[in-house]
Amino acid sequence: MSKNKSYKYDNCRNITYCMQSEKKKWPETLLGWRTSNVKQEDISKTLKTGVNYSIAELRNGEKIYAIEDFPELSDSEAKLVAEVVDAFIADEKTRTLSSMAEVLEIFCMENNLNLDEDQRKYVLYIIKMLVSGFGFISSILSNDNIEEVAIIGLGKQKPVYTYEKNFGWLRTNAFFTDEKTVKNLVNKMSQQLGRHITFHNPRMNAVLPDGSRLSAAFPPICFEPIVTLRKFREKPFTPAELVLNNTISSESMAFLWMAMQTDCSVLIAGNTGSGKTTLLNALFSFVPENERIVITEETPEISIPHKHVAKVHVVENLNIRMSNLIVDTLRMRPDRIIIGEIRNEEEVSAFMDTLLAGQGRGSYATFHSNNASEALARLRKLGVPELDLSAIDLIIVQKRQNRISLHSRNFEERRTTQICEVLQKGEKAGLNELFGFSFESRKLLRKNESLKLSEKIRNSFGISDAEMKKELERRQKWLEGRANFPDTLERFFGEANEQRDIP
Repeated sequence: MSKNKSYKYDNCRNITYCMQSEKKKWPETLLGWRTSNVKQEDISKTLKTGVNYSIAELRNGEKIYAIEDFPELSDSEAKLVAEVVDAFIADEKTRTLSSMAEVLEIFCMENNLNLDEDQRKYVLYIIKMLVSGFGFISSILSNDNIEEVAIIGLGKQKPVYTYEKNFGWLRTNAFFTDEKTVKNLVNKMSQQLGRHITFHNPRMNAVLPDGSRLSAAFPPICFEPIVTLRKFREKPFTPAELVLNNTISSESMAFLWMAMQTDCSVLIAGNTGSGKTTLLNALFSFVPENERIVITEETPEISIPHKHVAKVHVVENLNIRMSNLIVDTLRMRPDRIIIGEIRNEEEVSAFMDTLLAGQGRGSYATFHSNNASEALARLRKLGVPELDLSAIDLIIVQKRQNRISLHSRNFEERRTTQICEVLQKGEKAGLNELFGFSFESRKLLRKNESLKLSEKIRNSFGISDAEMKKELERRQKWLEGRANFPDTLERFFGEANEQRDIP
């Protein structure tokens, strides 16, 4: 943790400048954000330390994420940073990162300021992060364990929060003080997309070039700015890693491996942040590398290892909707079609159109639902005819759920909780639960034998029921072996194909 100290111009030669800076309490909106050091006497224990952060438990039991490369600035230091940033941005002729230190030196010389070496380093670092990055938000995002960053308003009582994969939601020691600063931050993040927040356009949902998902809302549709930035893993999880993490069982993953090689269509349902897209990305490791994949999404987030991929996405401003894109994709000769996340009647209808068109070897989508039965009920409510529902082969349910230990420690886990095949039972579609999550053993266990899909697998591979069971066991052992030594997605994909021994 940073020591609780206030940084000042300790070695100023211009005494008048320093005294004026300290006498006049510069408003918190000077930079539009502030950080506050965590007092050592408030800390019960330090839980984790990193290069530029630490996570501590306070004496009141609260856990906090402390950003340590952005020290608490004095008012005069905040004024210095603000003025140097303004001077650097205004000087177009010398506006390069290498000249930033020179701008700082010139400013200090003109104002007779003498910074000590430590002070000069952190002031210059903060200036660089504000000009070329996203300020202290960049510091948070550099932590690979951070999954989400949330701005919930302005002022010290509404600090920025982070979601750390091992500790869950944590408040930080940083907060924004000015709405314009937050708006500029969002516009800077999305500038490569050609989109920006205005009074007449106060909301934004976008995927940034690095794959992060940005959601922002500003007055008048809310009282204070609300921004959520969700990070996505640079390299998607492999199937073996999901087995190692106990997200899914090796037995069920082996079954899905064979299913993905057949003409099988899959709907992955689950609640928010449960890992639906993560599982979908991993399952495509089992799809032959030479297949043509067409992806249609509202916000691009699918990341698969294939090279022959065509991606199209919805553009609301041009009135290009999901239904328009689906018509186009059916003319692209796809081997597989991914519709991304389906949420409303139009998108659900578009997904069902891809299933019923009979093109390619399968269609895939994610969907918000807590279980397979609820997924079918929601699809019916969104206008899917009963006879069409059986066009879906599998419904896989991912769930983000809370666990509470006997010591009242709360934490979250992401698990595959159901794998069901959809069967036509008379005039109504029904479910055959193949795998279900046991809360007693905390494992995904086999419930029933497959009827519809096992026949598809046997026909596709030209094998008997006994041969299929033997092949499933072989793949299960292969996954368990690889789970002990997780490889990169590319290596896993290549070795998995070599292991199949199937034309």
